[in-house]
Amino acid sequence: MKFLREMDLYRGLILICLLALPVAGWWCNSLANSIKECEAAVREATRPGGLLEQIGGYQKKIELVVSNRSSTAGATLQPRTYFEGQIMASASQNLEKNDFGLTDPKEETAVTSASSKQKAVDFVAEVQWKRKDLSMPLAFVYAVIMNCESGARPGSGATGLQSIWKLRELSIVNATNERLVATMDVPPPELEDKWAIKKMTFARREPKRDAK
Repeated sequence: MKFLREMDLYRGLILICLLALPVAGWWCNSLANSIKECEAAVREATRPGGLLEQIGGYQKKIELVVSNRSSTAGATLQPRTYFEGQIMASASQNLEKNDFGLTDPKEETAVTSASSKQKAVDFVAEVQWKRKDLSMPLAFVYAVIMNCESGARPGSGATGLQSIWKLRELSIVNATNERLVATMDVPPPELEDKWAIKKMTFARREPKRDAK
């Protein structure tokens, strides 16, 4: 108590400084450690393959997903219109819209690997070729498959779009050979590039949402 009674301004300042010195030292040390951690984080983020590069890669993927969502909405919500446009864009000769049609997508349980925990559903749609006498070159068949799988809008020239529909089943027969079989004639050395599409189905897959 005698010490407090004899306390003056100078002694008070000295006492406060002595008490604040450890606190100030701890604060300075903590600040220095934080600066070192920040510098290390900056070095880690800016190195090749670091966080900044990874974030940039994720940003591009997100932008691609957003772009695909708007560009493939028609392929998902309006499959008849989508396939009609893709098939007509593949035709290099006379082909009418009423020469083919599309069945309503049929929902099927997807077959996944045994190790996969994610359940999925396949939506299967069949392109039906109504004209029995319709025969097309093989290049047309390739073009139909490529256009329907690509997801690109006809005439847009867009690239890098997500593929929605995938070819599941294809059955074609050479139109010349089919006539020869019916008439039991001897086939020629070379068959004409005329093919009849007997079956063509496409499928798209979605994750199965558990019912609540």
